[in-house]
Amino acid sequence: MSKEQVLGFVDFDEKIALEGSSLCQIAVSQNLIDRLHRGKFVKISSLEGREFLGRVIAGPFYKPEGMPATSYITKTFIVRGETFENPPPYYAVFAVEIIGEISRGQLTSTYTRPRPQSPVYSIPVLEVQEIIGSRGDMVIGHLLGYKGVKILLDSQNMNILPRNVGIFGTVGSGKTNTAQVLIEEALKGRWAVFVLDVEGEYIYMDAPNDDDYLAKVLESVYGLEPEGVGKLEVYVPIGRRSARSGAKKFSIFFEDVNPYVFAEIIGATEAQQRYLSRIVDRLKESRRSVEGEELEDLVIGSEIPPLTLREVREEIEDNIGRVERFMRSSLMALATKLERLERLHIFDTGEQMPVKKLMEPGSLTVVDLSDVEDRVKNIVIAWLLDRVFNLKIRGIKTKTMIVIEEAHTFVSLEAREKMAATLDMLKVIARRGRKRWLSLVFVSQQPGHLPAEIFELCNTRIIHALKSEININAVRRTTGGLTREHVSLIPALSTGEAFFVTPTYKFPLIIRVRPAKTMKRRF
Repeated sequence: MSKEQVLGFVDFDEKIALEGSSLCQIAVSQNLIDRLHRGKFVKISSLEGREFLGRVIAGPFYKPEGMPATSYITKTFIVRGETFENPPPYYAVFAVEIIGEISRGQLTSTYTRPRPQSPVYSIPVLEVQEIIGSRGDMVIGHLLGYKGVKILLDSQNMNILPRNVGIFGTVGSGKTNTAQVLIEEALKGRWAVFVLDVEGEYIYMDAPNDDDYLAKVLESVYGLEPEGVGKLEVYVPIGRRSARSGAKKFSIFFEDVNPYVFAEIIGATEAQQRYLSRIVDRLKESRRSVEGEELEDLVIGSEIPPLTLREVREEIEDNIGRVERFMRSSLMALATKLERLERLHIFDTGEQMPVKKLMEPGSLTVVDLSDVEDRVKNIVIAWLLDRVFNLKIRGIKTKTMIVIEEAHTFVSLEAREKMAATLDMLKVIARRGRKRWLSLVFVSQQPGHLPAEIFELCNTRIIHALKSEININAVRRTTGGLTREHVSLIPALSTGEAFFVTPTYKFPLIIRVRPAKTMKRRF
């Protein structure tokens, strides 16, 4: 270490606010300022013999040598700089986050800070890669400030993707590109991927990225070339349009929809939910009671037709006159809601999406919901989640990922008390699906509107720039390892930059996500 160039020295603390903080200040001479930048890792050899790992998170802040920055002489040199050939020498101060101590080549926790005048050194790229522990077959991007340090994940590690992913960021922060990169890498790892696409952004992923600049970045930094995915199917609900020519139409059998989740999505009251569930259960039970000629028909191969939305609605209408008077207006309102959904022709009117067939290794299925009403969109999301989960329970072995775009419109904090069944479904899928290689990816530009349960499901989080206080606070409260210094940087992240928090890495990383190899639809 003594042969390496010293970049600077630990400075005295100037503000009480630094007490108990993980930050320290380092002073760097004028001729070495350009050697440091935000995101750079450094070693600090404390004078009492400890060795610390640090990361620059702010600076440079310039100060004159030998006099206060506020002095009259200093201000004169700045304001009338052209008058003086030899301005006073200056140095820079950087804020460094202390990540831990390095002991016998291993990073450990620390409960102290380096002493003043401790020398600061740079760290070689290979040593940075080893310290952060970057390994795996999925190329997500590179460490900010270190193009040679790739950020990798292991697609075959059950502790990563199956423990679910959250991608958060404001409009234009790069979250859609990040989702595409994750999808590309999962497909490369032989996962089957379903994307619930609320904006129609993923429907051309079988075409290569046609942005010349991004193509050069892919080649020069990652050694990759633009290319489309090999297997892509685009589906759109029947009666709705897709910008993708040849998108396949599909319908949903009402019988396959979880009635409790369905009732929540359509905004049914508690009384309406109870009554709807009873009606559905009764109608299903009556279908199982096959006698006489019906039993004979069943034995020789005929099938019992599935329960339809129309049958449920007609049954409710037939019962309105038989219930107590105080229930009639409620049932009439419920029947009206079902009739409106029926008119959209999404239920029981065409072929179903062949979900089981689509769960093939390396296959991408995009469900284009860009031309779909919110309630129908949420019904489709709930149906697909339930359908894939049940297939996994029945023994489908293919590793499967489901990407939910704009997740805050599916489950929201504001409607949390009215979405108990939906949240319970998500928790069951996450808990039991993990052991069966089922991964959920929640993408949202409004994490402040997501219930806490969603954050609890996401062990890996990719946090792009967020501007509003409500969204930043939601991420801060629910993401372990993020310090107040990290949080202060979130609004300043550039497009494509993100905090990467995952059990795979020992501490939160600031990364630049690589460009997607596939095309993103431009509007």
